[in-house]
Amino acid sequence: MKKVNIFLISIILLSAAMISGCQKGVLDDDTKPGSSGSPTPTSVGGSMKFTSSGTAITYNNCLATDASANGVNQTLIMGLNLTNNVAGADNFEVDIIQSLSALKAGQVYPASTSFTQPNSMALFYYPNATDEYVTQPANAQGSVTITGVTSTTISGTFSGTLFASDDLNGTTVKATITEGTFTAKIN
Repeated sequence: MKKVNIFLISIILLSAAMISGCQKGVLDDDTKPGSSGSPTPTSVGGSMKFTSSGTAITYNNCLATDASANGVNQTLIMGLNLTNNVAGADNFEVDIIQSLSALKAGQVYPASTSFTQPNSMALFYYPNATDEYVTQPANAQGSVTITGVTSTTISGTFSGTLFASDDLNGTTVKATITEGTFTAKIN
C-alpha cells in the first residue's frame, strides 16, 4: 500500500510541476518596436480531446515531457485549459511507462497491471479541484496508441475505464474515456 501512495504522490507532484511549468512558460515578452513591452499571453501549444461518460471534453494546451518516478522512466502527456495564462482546475494526464525518446508511431501501450510495468500506461483525470479518477492495475482497462512523433510534437489516441484513486480494486467506474486524441508539444 505504501508503494502505491508513493507512486501516486510522485505523479501528483509531477503533474503539479507540469502545470506550474506551463504557467511560467505561457508569457512571451513582446519587445517589438511600438509594443507596450508588457507580456503577451500565448499558449503552450498542442491540444487534447476525449469523451468522458458521454460528455465531450477539450483542452486547449497539451504538453509532453520525460519524468522519472521511483526510478522508473516515464512520458507524461498532460492536457489542460489555459485562460488568461492560468490553468483551470481540471486536467487530464496520460502516463506512458517508457522514455519519451523511445516512443514511435504505431506503438500501443495497454493499461498497467502493476505500477511499474514497462511499456504500459495509466490515465489520470482531474475533472475538478477535488476529484481524481485513474486506471487501476487490479482492473486495468484501456490503451494508448502513438500515431505520430516529430522533433517537436507527439500525437496519439487513448481510451480507458477510470476509478476513484482510492478504489484500488477498480470496483466502481467513475468515468469511461473514449475517442481520446492528443497532439502534445514536447517540452
